[in-house]
Amino acid sequence: MIPALLAALAIGGILIVAFWDEIVDWLKKLVAGLRRMFSQLKKKVAHAAGAFIQRVERKLAAIRHKLYYQEAGEWVEETTTRKIDESEIPASIRRKISNHETEVTDEVESELQLSLN
Repeated sequence: MIPALLAALAIGGILIVAFWDEIVDWLKKLVAGLRRMFSQLKKKVAHAAGAFIQRVERKLAAIRHKLYYQEAGEWVEETTTRKIDESEIPASIRRKISNHETEVTDEVESELQLSLN
């Protein structure tokens, strides 16, 4: 078993040395292609996001996440809403809640140590 493994490693090493230039060229083309693809994707998919919270009823809140992105040259707004118990909201954010919609993107980002942009 060990001699077969050593032989396979030796053959693999010989093949890598023999085709090294082709392997390097293929990797360079792959990286260049990925860079081009991500550059085009970055241009096509500009986005912004925001999180909003609103007191709906006693002890209930609606969390609304709005995502804006560009698709085929058109801007799209995607809104997701979820009602939750106010006790599930961190106290620092709960203090800001009133009867109107409140922007909490910065607080959510810092609480979760995330960035929505």
